[in-house]
Amino acid sequence: MLTDERHQIIRDRLAVEGRVLAGELASRFGVSEDTVRRDLRELAKAGQCRRVYGGAVAPAPFASTTVGLRASHAVEEKTRLARATVALLSRGQTLFIDSGSTNAAIARAIPRDIDLTVATNSLEIASVLSDHALVELIVLGGRFDRHLGACVGADTLAAVGQLGADLFVLGSCGLDGSRGVTAFDSAEAEVKRAMAKNSAGIVIAVTNDKLATAAPYRVARPEAIRHLVVEKTAPAAILADFERQGAEIHLA
Repeated sequence: MLTDERHQIIRDRLAVEGRVLAGELASRFGVSEDTVRRDLRELAKAGQCRRVYGGAVAPAPFASTTVGLRASHAVEEKTRLARATVALLSRGQTLFIDSGSTNAAIARAIPRDIDLTVATNSLEIASVLSDHALVELIVLGGRFDRHLGACVGADTLAAVGQLGADLFVLGSCGLDGSRGVTAFDSAEAEVKRAMAKNSAGIVIAVTNDKLATAAPYRVARPEAIRHLVVEKTAPAAILADFERQGAEIHLA
């Protein structure tokens, strides 16, 4: 089998399943695992996958897009995810909500008759919740990153460290059953890790295109996820990975 043929099969598998294993590919292609690893290195260099231990996963979507472009993607799906996520909230809870277009949709879906304390480093989410009379809003300041639409850095981390939350509504760049939650930006990932550490539980709402994908920076292990809110069409095999590790799955 020619190299280009192997590469196309790998790309097709990544598109359908989100991940590939070097050993399985070697058996299928009738080549050595070294050959497969070389294929994966070439595809990773071209940005078509991300290598992980034992194989590769699909690259997380929208690595370099702006906040505005991300907000215009999958609007209806994010609205459904937002409604399902808000149904998990209880009166009197304290929440961390970090930046992201799905999290902004969640903020917009929060009813005005529920009393919450919300701490966020996202200016958009702060703006959305600023006129909710029953929401005590805590804006986590710091260095504002326009690409992220959020505050990051030492001041933000210090502010997070002063708080504790019942739930962290975590915006995920990539989500994989083995690597867990990942992010593209190191400073953003650091803030997410701090919020996760200071929370009693994590809830994540993701569109299908982020499942079985990975970004460079680790945020949280998969077993740390308490609630995973996904589309009804999310692949059952991928969801089973998270269920085995303790996540409660909610279909939207």
